[in-house]
Amino acid sequence: MSQRWFRTMGWLATATLMAASVACQHTANLTEVQRVSSGAINVVLLSRDGVLHQKDPFTIEFRSASGELLNVGSVRASANMPMPGMPMFGTVEVQAADVPGRYTAKGNLEMTGGWRIALEWDGPAGRGSVNFLGTVQ
Repeated sequence: MSQRWFRTMGWLATATLMAASVACQHTANLTEVQRVSSGAINVVLLSRDGVLHQKDPFTIEFRSASGELLNVGSVRASANMPMPGMPMFGTVEVQAADVPGRYTAKGNLEMTGGWRIALEWDGPAGRGSVNFLGTVQ
């Protein structure tokens, strides 16, 4: 093997480790808000301070029982606040992040209080859905 080949492999290994480090740092700066299970999949909501805010983005992760991120394909979300007479509806836009199994969500939840966020997915890890009940500030 040539010295050039070893240098190339060294650069590739370094780049891979740097990418993994950036992915880990992303969740290292976030705090778990809530975790719900659907079969063998754990769905985790994360935010910068462990609280969901009316208009701040938050992160959704899909994890196996062993903790590995799972690619669940397309994810849809909806939100409503149960109220006497008629519920209030909010919107939540979900986009895949740069790491499979991690998604960025941005909600437009007009009021603080108790909201129900429903998530549905369909992809390589199968189909599923969960509901989160929590307080939005």
